[in-house]
Amino acid sequence: MNKNELLKMVSGIEDRVMVSRLLDKAEQCRYSSFVYSDFLSPHEAVIVKRVLDKVDGIFYTFTGGFEGAERVMAAMSSDFIDEEEALDNAPISYLRITPVIDKDLSHRDYLGSILGLGIKREKVGDILVYENYGDVFLIDKIAEYISYNLDKIGNTRVECELQQVYRYTPPERKEKIINTTVASVRADSVTASGFGMSRTKVMEYFKAQRVNVNWEPVSNPSKQLSEGDVISIRGKGRILLDKVGGTTKKDRINIIIKRFE
Repeated sequence: MNKNELLKMVSGIEDRVMVSRLLDKAEQCRYSSFVYSDFLSPHEAVIVKRVLDKVDGIFYTFTGGFEGAERVMAAMSSDFIDEEEALDNAPISYLRITPVIDKDLSHRDYLGSILGLGIKREKVGDILVYENYGDVFLIDKIAEYISYNLDKIGNTRVECELQQVYRYTPPERKEKIINTTVASVRADSVTASGFGMSRTKVMEYFKAQRVNVNWEPVSNPSKQLSEGDVISIRGKGRILLDKVGGTTKKDRINIIIKRFE
């Protein structure tokens, strides 16, 4: 493993620091059956995948505690590893945090209170907010610490119940299916159709650098997309270009988009 050469694949100081730490952990695969990174954002996971694909002798997969998790750990091994093995051995627990009184708490409320205990963001996985409680995925030791120390979110008293991930049932993902046609599968055209916006409005998001394709920032609205590409607008959610079909009599392209709510 030539660490310096691998780091040249990464731009951005924060991303390079993250990859450097991950490569240090990958070296531990010689002495341990499984090695896990901290939680990675979707953008970081894309970078990690690109780097680990260049590392000989390391097998890897990702797990976040349940199928469909956005924030995931990279599970690395010197032997073949599948997603089920990675989850079974992952140092992940989750906390079910319930307000003592009826109170609507947001993702920001849960995250802010946890970080307020001195916890780093990379130690926290997905936070799933329901009507009467929130489920927070965390590194094992951090989950135990928070369960003893978190008794309030804002001014609202809460109770924490430590759970093991093998008991977790993933939530059903709400999605809207959009059958439409576009002149081309350019990023701006597909984004406008998927989010129900005008092309003019979509261009504002591109100019503000708020559009990601497959979790990587995209400033070029003419970028050509393919089936399976995920497009997200920061603060607006995300869509999936699920299928690109044939053309109509007017030479427009049939596409199917999934919009996640």
